[in-house]
Amino acid sequence: MPKARDVISKKVITVKKNTQLKKICQLLIKNKISGVSVVDDKNRLIGYVSERDIINALQKDMDFLKEKASDIMTKKVISTTPDIPLYDVAKIFTNKPFKNIPVVGKDKKIIGVITRKDVIGKLLGQYY
Repeated sequence: MPKARDVISKKVITVKKNTQLKKICQLLIKNKISGVSVVDDKNRLIGYVSERDIINALQKDMDFLKEKASDIMTKKVISTTPDIPLYDVAKIFTNKPFKNIPVVGKDKKIIGVITRKDVIGKLLGQYY
């Protein structure tokens, strides 16, 4: 049975909690991604800023680009480990509106990210 480790992208773009939203928006656009993991100085996952978080911030404050990741990030991040079966990852994507999920090691350090496309490609790629 395929596991998350079989498809995770190890090129992960992260930010620190004091990164301004302007910089985060630039990263999302430049790298064509829908969110970034927020990490501490030891590269441990402490939050996540998604497109949805940014849109919510925009609705509340027109000067939102000066805010920092810590101001709008989701603090209770659903993450996974590299050993989780892909079918379980698919269930998370079915039940949550996520486009990707951070993958962390036992020490909570971020080691990758898994996307809906990764899961589809591995589980259904044989059909196309």
